[in-house]
Parts: sequence; C-alpha cells; structure tokens
Amino acid sequence: MNPMIARVALILSFGMAAGAVPLAAHAQAFPSKPVRIVIPFAPGGSTDANARIINEKLAALWGQPVIIETKPGANTIIGTDAVAKSPGDGYTLLLTSTAYVVNPSMYAKLPYDPMGDFQPVTIVSVSPFAMVAAANFPARSIKELIAIMRAKPGSVSFGTSDSSSAFAGHLFNMLAGTDLQSVSYKGAGPLMTDLAGGHVPIGIAAVSSVQGQVKAGRVRMLGVASSKPTPLFPDAPVMSAEVPGYEAISWFGLFAPKGTPKDVIAKIQRDVATVLKDADVQKRFTDIGAEPGGQTPEEFGARVRAEMDLWAKVAKSANIKPE
Repeated sequence: MNPMIARVALILSFGMAAGAVPLAAHAQAFPSKPVRIVIPFAPGGSTDANARIINEKLAALWGQPVIIETKPGANTIIGTDAVAKSPGDGYTLLLTSTAYVVNPSMYAKLPYDPMGDFQPVTIVSVSPFAMVAAANFPARSIKELIAIMRAKPGSVSFGTSDSSSAFAGHLFNMLAGTDLQSVSYKGAGPLMTDLAGGHVPIGIAAVSSVQGQVKAGRVRMLGVASSKPTPLFPDAPVMSAEVPGYEAISWFGLFAPKGTPKDVIAKIQRDVATVLKDADVQKRFTDIGAEPGGQTPEEFGARVRAEMDLWAKVAKSANIKPE
C-alpha cells in the first residue's frame, strides 16, 4: 500500500474510533447526577403511584436520586410541555398516562409535538378504567345508570382524572346511547376526593386510582372497563356485559425529550424493566390493580401511534372537535 494512503487510513481509523467513544460512553456514564421524573398530574393519583413504586428501586440501581416532580394543569399539557422543553439527556423524563395519545384529538394547537418532541421509553404499567359512583348516587349498577340516563338525558355528569378518562366516557356514551356530561379534574386524587364528598355523581379513572376510596367504602364500584375481571376487584362487574364491545385500558408510560441518545433510552428501558421484575414491585402493582409493563421503546412507540389513530376516530364519531 502507498505509505501516504496507509497513513491517511490510520488517521481516519483513529478519528472514527475517537468519535465512537462518547456515544458508547453515554449509557455507561448514565446517570451521573439525579434524574427527575415529571408527572403532569396532581399528587395522589395512579401516575403518582406508578412513580413512587419504581423510583426508590431505580435510585438504588443507578446510585443516584430519582426525584418525582408534579406539574398538574390543563389536562397534562403544562407538565408535558415542560418536559418537551427540557434538555434531551435522559435526566428529565415524563411519566404520563393515556392522556398523551388522547390530547391531540382534543386540542388543535398543543404547545408540543407529541410525535416529534418526545421519544417513547417504556410502559410502566397498565390498568383498566373503572366507573365509580358517589355513595349518595341512586344507581348501583351500570344497568341502573343507563336507565337513569335514558330517562333523563344529560342529567348526570361524570368526573374525569384526565383527557383519556374523558374519552373513555365518550366511548361509553357512544356505545351505550347515553349522554353523560364530562367534568375535568387535575388528576385522580382531586376527583376521588370530590366523589367521596358527593360533589360529583360519577367518576371514571384507572382501577389503580379508585381502589383506595372503593375499599374504604366512600365510593361505590359500578364496573371495570376490561374484557375480564381485574384481580383487585374480582367481583366487580365487567362493563361490556351491559355495553357490548366497551373496553378502555389506561397505561402509564415514560417518555424522554427529543435528542436523548438512543443508548441512554435503551438503558433506562432495560433498567425499568429490571425493576418491574422485582417481586416487591410486582406485588405493589398487583395491590393497586395494575399490571407491570417493561415494553421496548419500539413496542411502546407502536402502541402510541395506534392509539392516537383510535382516539381520533372516537373523537370524530362523537363529534368532538379540537379546541
């Protein structure tokens, strides 16, 4: 080989190797400081519970604090937008709910691009929605609720923990031929407090959000929106028995801002999946009626895209126009 060509080739090979070191080092070095998980809800709901189940185990695995920060408001938009504008380095993550895939059908101009400003990391858990009633509400079953609604259309409102539970209610209206009126809350915590106080007659939220007040006897379970009973409430009626085809499942998942290195995202997903296999963590999720996740970024991303399409169709069918 020509000596000059050999020298150039050697220089290029060293340059390429040097350029590869920082990329490979991302995941090895992560995390080297505290990691912040932003929750776009008020404290006390399912998303908050998901974060608190995994944060200590993650902190122990990473050797760094995992800080939970709540930023409620505007149907999760405030907290979500804050993360969208954060550096893409893995140190600020969004833990949100199915509201993420519903909001594009509710708001014409979001301050962030749900497909372009975030990268899916993994699902932390899934939980079916449940419909619960205040203790002073006369209906004691889905059948009785439907009868009341058909006798007096528009006379009953339902509280929602976020936009995804609102759409779960719109889907119920569409399939049951009812006209429940939606009232939004800043999270499942405030919703359940108002339900327990009898200030709103009906509520829709994830099973993991309602279980505390139901078990305390402050609110009454009407049914779960899954195709099979939930382990947390094995005797609770399945709503599809009265409303054929009705199923609404909530997920809670982690997202990273755009620009976060792929190897960092892969490490976070692997480590969260490891934590979710812990026996104590699995029991804690079972206790709140949730099933641990751990899906790959690719699997989670495919679900996000599919559900955005689904809820867009529900919005169109229910004549819901983005504001």
